[in-house]
Amino acid sequence: MRKLLLFAIISLVLLCGCVHDRGIILFNTQPITRENALDNTKYFKVGDNVYYLFIAPHKMNNKYIRAQVVKMADVGPLGGAEIVRTKDFRLMKDERYYHTDYFTFHIPGHYYLQVFSTDNLLHPLSVGDFYVR
Repeated sequence: MRKLLLFAIISLVLLCGCVHDRGIILFNTQPITRENALDNTKYFKVGDNVYYLFIAPHKMNNKYIRAQVVKMADVGPLGGAEIVRTKDFRLMKDERYYHTDYFTFHIPGHYYLQVFSTDNLLHPLSVGDFYVR
């Protein structure tokens, strides 16, 4: 009986799970180049530029993406999530697999960067978090 129950649970998890192809987001303290693309960091000082590289899971056919930064707090409405910055970017023909940019924060905290396709603003293409201290 236990084996049957264990088999049923594993089958449900494997067959019914919703899986979205997610890209990755890499953060860096320097402008991202081929040489330092894999020098990923999550901790930044107040006032430093936060450079990011979004790599898509597959070729993006849409013309625009949206980068949204959310600050997380311990208390507050919606679990303390506050949208800090949102910006739409037009993808050029040679940028269908990636996007890179930077931003600067002067308030310490725990932040999330979400990248969306403008065709589907409910499911992010990728999510990455970082800290400003």
